[in-house]
Amino acid sequence: MKSNTVFRHAVRGLTLLSCAVVLTGCLSVKSYVDPALPLVTKADIAAPATPRPVQIALEFRTKGNANAAGTAELQPRVIAVAAESGLFSSVTREAAGADAGLLTVMIDNVAVEGENAAAEGFGTGLTFGAVGNMVTDAYVSTITYTRGGETVSVDVRHAIHTTIGNHSGPSGLTAVTPQEAVHQAIDQIIWNGLDKLADRRAFD
Repeated sequence: MKSNTVFRHAVRGLTLLSCAVVLTGCLSVKSYVDPALPLVTKADIAAPATPRPVQIALEFRTKGNANAAGTAELQPRVIAVAAESGLFSSVTREAAGADAGLLTVMIDNVAVEGENAAAEGFGTGLTFGAVGNMVTDAYVSTITYTRGGETVSVDVRHAIHTTIGNHSGPSGLTAVTPQEAVHQAIDQIIWNGLDKLADRRAFD
């Protein structure tokens, strides 16, 4: 089974999947984006009267450790959301001038299940997916905007639930691929973070 870059580096569920694949080949893997975080769009955010340029700095982590592959994969999505938000006159990865702000995004993919998760994944392989299980990846984010010597920070939390083998997903949620789930979750984290910063008048 071929895994995409984000799932391989950013989603902890692959640890379980790798145990099962050795014994069974391909198992059904479905992901579900947790619905607790509000869906935010450009229409929900109050834009400043005078948008200014911003430099984006993203660091993606896995269990507290810097994940360069995850950062490289997800940085374009963070930039795209910031550009679409209408909060900034321009968005760049490079220094954007004396009048520019700096948007620093730290997203840490942390496990929320117990230490027996890998053993449960191995059990899924032994039963050829007849039992299955579900793991949850939490995403803990701090988004900080700095400009003119002033700094405002907000925290955003999100989660993805992934089923492996014969296990039902969370009730009422639509199954997507692991890659789609990560992309949706990251986009929602950035939208919510920008909305919170705008509510605190960080961009005025």
